[in-house]
Formats: sequence, C-alpha cells, structure tokens
Amino acid sequence: MQSKHIFVFMLVFLTPITGCIGGEDSDDAIGPIAKEGILPDLTAPNQYGENITLSDMQGDMLVILINMGGWCHVCFQSTENATALIEQMEALDDRYNVNFVEVLGSDDTWEGVANQTYAMNWSVEYNTSHHILHSEAAQNYTIEMVEVGWPTYLIVDPDGVMRLEQPGVNSITAEDVQEQYELYLSEKEDSSSDS
Repeated sequence: MQSKHIFVFMLVFLTPITGCIGGEDSDDAIGPIAKEGILPDLTAPNQYGENITLSDMQGDMLVILINMGGWCHVCFQSTENATALIEQMEALDDRYNVNFVEVLGSDDTWEGVANQTYAMNWSVEYNTSHHILHSEAAQNYTIEMVEVGWPTYLIVDPDGVMRLEQPGVNSITAEDVQEQYELYLSEKEDSSSDS
C-alpha cells in the first residue's frame, strides 16, 4: 500500500516536470539540450521479438525516439512521421548511414509495460519501418534518459557519443542530423591535427 502512495505522490508532483510535450502546433517548444558522453546501452526486443542492442549501431549516426504509448496524447505523432523523417535523413547525405530506433516506454497506461503485441500493433497502426524496442528494460530507459518529457529525440554520433537531446513532437529534421555529423567530423579533424 505504501508503494502505491509513493507512486501517486510522484505522479502528482512530477507530472508538471515530465510528461507529454505539446503537439507540432504547440507553443511550448523546448530548445535542444547539448549532450555529452557515451550513450548508455540498451538491449531490448523489437516488435518482431528480435533483441536489438544500441551499441551495435556504432559506426552509423543513430537517432533514438524515446516515446510513450497511447496515454501520451501527442506521442503517436512522432511515430507516425518517423518513416518520412528516416527517408529524408537517408536522402540528404550519403556520407553516413542513419539508424533510427524508437524506445517505447509504456502501453496505453502510464505504468504499463509495452509488450511485443503492443509494439507490433503500434508499428502497424502508425505504419513504421524502424525498430520499436519494448520491455521493462525499455521502460526504465525511457524514464532514465529523458530530462523534460516525451517524445524526445537523441542524436548519437558514429562513436556512440550523445550529441543532442531534443524534446517535442517531430522536433528534429534531417538537417539536424547532418549538422551533428558535420560537428562530429570537425571535432575528429581537430583532434587528429592536435596529435
């Protein structure tokens, strides 16, 4: 009973701090958050039941959509537009490959864990072409990785270093990924010329 009270207390007091971030036309846009450090790893099943490990994607640019399920009234919009974003990223610059992964932190309830059936239905409903990771590990990851609310995008460079966190629905573009790649190359050149 005490754990239920703690959960309700946290939900009431933390909801204004984290939660769904407005839709595309919302005025509550939040600017990008610069990130540093290696992306914490995650291994979780995708909607097909295959275990996917984020660190296996090093060598490519990685975009992670950290998202919540049906209780988040705007999260589906980012999933719905993911395929178009992936196509734009792939068409923009052929110097790098882009992997796109969605980490789904819940089902239709705040505390519910998305399972394979839920992830598959989410994928079909929003016509996705990317991995949708789910499980209790994915749920914990969504809570630990997001500072502001959901949905949130992370851009990770080919060395596995987090470059940018961008909260909000459809809040990144293919050009944002390209810009982070350019910064990555510039930093690589600077470090090699210092040696």
